[in-house]
Amino acid sequence: MIKKRPNYYRILQVQPDALPEIIHASYRAMMRELKKHPDLGGSTAEATLLNEAHETLSDPLRRAVYDEELFFQYVQEPAAQAKKAAAPTACPICRRPLPQKPEPGDVCLTCRTPLVSDPVQEPGQSKGRSFDRTKASDPINYFLEWPGKARQGRMIDFSPKGMRFIGEERLAPGSVLKISCRLFEASGTVTNASEEMANLHKCYSVGVCFLAVHFAESRGTFLSTTA
Repeated sequence: MIKKRPNYYRILQVQPDALPEIIHASYRAMMRELKKHPDLGGSTAEATLLNEAHETLSDPLRRAVYDEELFFQYVQEPAAQAKKAAAPTACPICRRPLPQKPEPGDVCLTCRTPLVSDPVQEPGQSKGRSFDRTKASDPINYFLEWPGKARQGRMIDFSPKGMRFIGEERLAPGSVLKISCRLFEASGTVTNASEEMANLHKCYSVGVCFLAVHFAESRGTFLSTTA
């Protein structure tokens, strides 16, 4: 059994695809400017955790091993994590604080990221049964931060719970995305990414668990409640 480890990317306040120089700069800023170092008034425990995060993510081999551990940590209990999810107090993409508890259908006023999903019901779905995935090959845009550069991908399939898509980069488990396409707008967390070959070109199949999703049509594959 893999021991659960802290998310070093969150501790250093960097994205999972951050370059080594970004990781080092964030570490230095937290230790000095934010005075996390014990000599500047910070706590020894917090400094120890920052050192551990920096040492792990600065070493390519240790970082690769850690990313694999983080991957398994996120995919082992996705359902349990979803059940524990509380109403957001800030936008997961731009971090704008929310003035009140969001309602179904609400979006962030800054980046338009969905905050809470609309109620979803599939025709004939029995209680407790998982939604079937719908295959699609629509192009998508996704963002790792806001404001930021849109990355492109192509959908493989989707359901009200999540989606898979093909992209040019391997995204680390735990990365939070804003996703836009013809069928829906969503925010979600990367659960896995695997390398594939398409037309002799390396790409990655990425699995995403939705945090919130708004479908373009209120009737259709998932949202219709009539036969």
